[in-house]
Amino acid sequence: MQLIKPTVATMTQAPMAPWRDDDEAEEYAADPKTFMLDRCRLWMDNAEYGHNYVVSATYYLPAFEILPGGHKWIRAQTTHDEALWQGKVGLVVAKGPLAFVDCPELGVFFKGFNINIGEWVQYDIHDPRQFTIQRIHCRLLKDVHCIAKLKDPKLVY
Repeated sequence: MQLIKPTVATMTQAPMAPWRDDDEAEEYAADPKTFMLDRCRLWMDNAEYGHNYVVSATYYLPAFEILPGGHKWIRAQTTHDEALWQGKVGLVVAKGPLAFVDCPELGVFFKGFNINIGEWVQYDIHDPRQFTIQRIHCRLLKDVHCIAKLKDPKLVY
């Protein structure tokens, strides 16, 4: 019997850590932004979002931290699970053409505030819808639900 290799990492829509193995965990820890953008590139180039939607790839704390002296401190699985419940930071991977555009008719004014693809965004976890594509857990939210643009996502945890 010949097994067919799937073209995607998983068909599940359930949230999960973005890394599959120790090598990917190392790659993610070194540069989460590049890691997520690389894995989202396939569908980012094939999807166009409308209106004022923003798609954010959920930030997980890396699987480990390197402590002074070079020792590796490994986080527990429950810590990673918290990204789903406390995951209030993500990397913007897509946005619609009306995102962060003032709409005087509705009384919405951003006054120059904008978040671009490749920037970290903070949001309230109760606002967005969730989905997973190729192990990258994402949230679909409206521009008005973006609380802040961040330089370092770890600061929110």
